[in-house]
Amino acid sequence: MQDHEKVTSLLRSPVDAWITAFNAHDVASIVALYEDGAVLHDSGMRYPRHGRAAIEGWFRQRFRSMPELTYTSNSQLFLEERSAQEQRVAITWTARGRTPRFFGWRWIARPFSIDGISIFTLHDGHISHQRGYYDHIAVIEQGIPLLKLLVPRL
Repeated sequence: MQDHEKVTSLLRSPVDAWITAFNAHDVASIVALYEDGAVLHDSGMRYPRHGRAAIEGWFRQRFRSMPELTYTSNSQLFLEERSAQEQRVAITWTARGRTPRFFGWRWIARPFSIDGISIFTLHDGHISHQRGYYDHIAVIEQGIPLLKLLVPRL
């Protein structure tokens, strides 16, 4: 195996493990992929989550409110290597599921599908930073179709 292939395999491994654990809603396995002081940002968050405990709480809440949520990785891009210990990987993905059940009403949960990108900064094989970007408004519009008629986009 060539050096480039080894590096690609090492970088792909934590990201692939993250998607596998996410789709299984295995919070313990997800959290184990992060460094102790990791930071998680998501365009659907009001504020970033700092540290494993906060990240664990975020995923537990997310899976409780959206039990059908899954990710499909569409591509992985290997960005610059900052050092021998720190690399960045970007993945494009499609998330599918049902919107949260507002007020606990199951009939309100509607199917959605949204494309996005996540950028992982890996330090010694663990996630130190993660940023997720997607059109959060599009998810809300899929959950509340009437919103498209009431609030047109430019």
